[in-house]
Amino acid sequence: MPLWGRFRVSFDSWRLMNLDNHLIEESEEIGDVKVETDHWRPIDGKPVKRIKIGFVDGVRRTENMVYVEDPEEMLVVEGAFVSVGAGAITLEFGRLNTLEEAFKRAIVKRYFLLRENINSAQPKLRFITSAGTIEFEVKHTKKELSPFVNDLMANLEAFVAESVYKEGEAELLITDGTLHFNLKRKGLPFIGYVKKHKRIYLYPEHYEVLRKLKVGQRTPLVLIHSQPTTEENGKTDKFDKFTWYVKLSEGEGINSVARLEVPAEIGVEKAVELADLSAYIVPKFASVEFSDKRAPQNLIPIRYLENYLRRHLGCQSLIRKLIAEKMLKQ
Repeated sequence: MPLWGRFRVSFDSWRLMNLDNHLIEESEEIGDVKVETDHWRPIDGKPVKRIKIGFVDGVRRTENMVYVEDPEEMLVVEGAFVSVGAGAITLEFGRLNTLEEAFKRAIVKRYFLLRENINSAQPKLRFITSAGTIEFEVKHTKKELSPFVNDLMANLEAFVAESVYKEGEAELLITDGTLHFNLKRKGLPFIGYVKKHKRIYLYPEHYEVLRKLKVGQRTPLVLIHSQPTTEENGKTDKFDKFTWYVKLSEGEGINSVARLEVPAEIGVEKAVELADLSAYIVPKFASVEFSDKRAPQNLIPIRYLENYLRRHLGCQSLIRKLIAEKMLKQ
């Protein structure tokens, strides 16, 4: 059995965390459907000639699940080696953009996660190879591992988005997925882009407006309440959001629309401005079925960014082999 100092490590290689099925801060309650208007009808997007847009996404992957045994304390805890990546593609709408100039960020972090705060002396695990060094930062959490990985990814996405915006490379930021509470603190023009419809944030009497949408149109804003998030210190944090639906393609049904959201603290006026802009811009980047099975909801820049980031995570089979071999030799 591999040793890590005084700890015994056993690999649970057949089991992987089902990371994609854990939601990050999905809202759960409809607040106000009349926050923008009492008259529910499709609203046209607002055309724009030039604007710098940053598309931000993150990826995560389980390299290996483990159990760590402390023979002195008679304690066995769950752990995982995980890799997390985040990046941004920036495009200036209204002109030709090359891939070389579009990819602005690509950051990969690796972590060795442990469910309990066992007394480990090493802050990092380094695996040295002829090709270079792979380093895993040791982190402890009382949370379930999968939601904790989502938190790490959301923090990395926020870092990337903030750096892109502050360097003037984007005037508008579209993040793939529902907005995490930590983005609220950044005060940046984030739009969360939600392509998976876990629920519809409309009352039945408003469904007809959703059906009547044409490409480039949106629904009025809806105020929704986010579920609370428990921090490591036991405190809870939550925030309200404005959300709306945008028609992406000529197809029928809910698969032809996407839901977008912004923090409610930006105010109704700014939210309306972003909603009008998104209704015009977002359909321009919708994918098509012959090249993407998740079309039209999987936006083309996000698809390229996701593939780019997954390549940057490296070869999973080689990383798993490296971890196992190096720990056996310790």
